[in-house]
Amino acid sequence: MKKREDIVEKFSTFLSFGNTNIARNLIWHTDPELERYIKHLVKSEPEANKEFWARYFLKILTEVSHSKSTEAENQKDTQTPIQSSLDKFSVSPSSSIAGRHLSAYLQEACLWASQKSYQRFKFLRHKYPLEEYFQIANSAANPPAKLFRNFNLEHPQTNIEGYAKTALLRFVKNTIYRQDIEAKRDKFSDYGLLKNLSNKELREALTYQGVNNNQIPSYCLVWQCLDEIYQPNQNLVNRNFKDPSETQLTQITFRYNQRQNQLNYSTETSIDKIQDMLSICIQAARNYRTKRFLSLEEYDTIYDFIPSPWDTLLHEEASEQVQSLIYQLFSNMPEAGQIILKLLLGLNLTQIEIAAVLKSKYPELQKQYQVARHLARYNKNLLKDLANEWQKIDPEICLNDEKDIERIKDAMGECLQSLCQNLLYSSLDKIEEQYNHSKKLLTLTNEINMLKQQRVNPLIIDLYGASNMLQEIKYNLITCLQEELESKMDLPKKSLKIVESKIEVLVDEWIKCKLYVANKG
Repeated sequence: MKKREDIVEKFSTFLSFGNTNIARNLIWHTDPELERYIKHLVKSEPEANKEFWARYFLKILTEVSHSKSTEAENQKDTQTPIQSSLDKFSVSPSSSIAGRHLSAYLQEACLWASQKSYQRFKFLRHKYPLEEYFQIANSAANPPAKLFRNFNLEHPQTNIEGYAKTALLRFVKNTIYRQDIEAKRDKFSDYGLLKNLSNKELREALTYQGVNNNQIPSYCLVWQCLDEIYQPNQNLVNRNFKDPSETQLTQITFRYNQRQNQLNYSTETSIDKIQDMLSICIQAARNYRTKRFLSLEEYDTIYDFIPSPWDTLLHEEASEQVQSLIYQLFSNMPEAGQIILKLLLGLNLTQIEIAAVLKSKYPELQKQYQVARHLARYNKNLLKDLANEWQKIDPEICLNDEKDIERIKDAMGECLQSLCQNLLYSSLDKIEEQYNHSKKLLTLTNEINMLKQQRVNPLIIDLYGASNMLQEIKYNLITCLQEELESKMDLPKKSLKIVESKIEVLVDEWIKCKLYVANKG
């Protein structure tokens, strides 16, 4: 996709999807009326940046929605420098034109929200292509007045695009949860839901549930212990996981108390208390996933925080600049750190599995807690390095304490996960080029689908043969990737055999992406 470079393009063009695939052939279409108008405005203020013009158009929308009395009251207040500059234009566009300019500006934010949603709802890809998520996001940004109902133009640090990304991502997520039953309660069993939950989601869910902020870390620790010890069959349909066994609950309780002791908490927690805490986590997650959706009309009842520079960075984590910076920092990490992150984020291995794979190469990583300790140190150092490097890029960012750094942890984690997965996908691409599997995969898949549709008994043998050939190609990819990773990581041969199921999941996902792209072509 060609990036929009100048102000005129950003406020006069709209995105559409071509007919090839989800990753390419995204086309910008120019609205002639908007192009003429923004060119005229830019001539009058050539030094103004995109944020200036976004605020200018939003201010017009805001003033139209306010009553005359409110508008008069606002004029008595001290104006910010930006607002004073906005007021100097003698001729302002209509609210309709201003809204269209702002909608055009938000096209990248809509694409960002749709890409994040597409990644989040992987299990719904058979229903929702990327284009569908984009249309949902676009419906909230066009017209944009409701989206910015709570945006505070008085605050100089608020960022319009960053604010929009948060609101659009929430709107898409809530729309999917509201309209798609598969995404709701029936998709996951209680513990399937907990296994699907992210740490960030759990914290938000517990907050919505009314759990005391001081107690939230304890609930998150219980959830972490569950996630490490409770490892059900990931291939079960609809994540219909059984409850943890008595033995597993005992291990979770032991692990939780062990961690608490390391934090100098001497009180022992019983297994009954652990079960109660897990039940609260489940209930909070249920409410968060299935009940806490809001329409745009209800947005004015929620408190929207004013983002700091760090929040702006969190919203901009998908930018090429931040991704490039994280890639550079990742490349400079110690070899052990890179390997741990590739296994954790690329192959989705647990810390126990990582210890089993690396114990012969790294004697200091024999146990799960040793992997956890090293991983925590690598993440902490990476966060600090990211903060320091970003300050060099933008000196205005202020770091008050460790909490400011922690606030970008989720953003960095998403970038790292994308990086590690792309590295493994690149390895599969090279293997595919070597064996020329793509054409075979597409041909066999189409043949299998055609044979299934015909439903003629003599064709059962052909269907069986085609399926076997498809499995052979898949097994070849799994074997080659396993051998390549062992070679690159300097691991003993067959070290990754114990996690072959995880490699198979990655290969399956890669194959689906390749077939989707080929079919769209």
